[in-house]
Amino acid sequence: MRSAALLLLLAAPLAQAKAPAESFCTPQEDVIFACRTGAKLVSICASKDASPTKGSVQYRFGKPDPKAPLELKLPETPTLPPKAATGTNVPFAGGGGTWMRFRKREYAYVAYSGIGKWGPKGETATKAGIVVERGGKAIANLSCKGSDAEGEMGPVWFEKAGIQAGPNEDFDFPD
Repeated sequence: MRSAALLLLLAAPLAQAKAPAESFCTPQEDVIFACRTGAKLVSICASKDASPTKGSVQYRFGKPDPKAPLELKLPETPTLPPKAATGTNVPFAGGGGTWMRFRKREYAYVAYSGIGKWGPKGETATKAGIVVERGGKAIANLSCKGSDAEGEMGPVWFEKAGIQAGPNEDFDFPD
């Protein structure tokens, strides 16, 4: 009995340690956004030298299985950040949010993350996920498991990479 208690005591710190972020990014890339949406994983990966004039950024989506091919990569080839995506930061009561949009023909894939007074009775709560748009209208919302997303998506990285929203471009955070 004593050895079982000792084993549990020794294992406790390991159980409390946070697991490393899961993403499709390579060690040579920065994780800009990453989260699980059920059985799928979404990642936005950027080269470490990403800027308005060099490097690249890419949206990746699929099963987190190294044997399975990615279901979607946008853009398909390395592309300068300002040509690959648009995005911005928005203020909210009790917080703020950030979003980044990648387009493919009539579809767009928008990664979002924010904190605001969205909780019960106006409590501060977080939300994050991917909204799929077709012709500018939301057709799906894949929330991050536990409303958590990890990465550098935000004002500092947007400025470094030259990411901005286009004229008259907006995004409505889902309820």
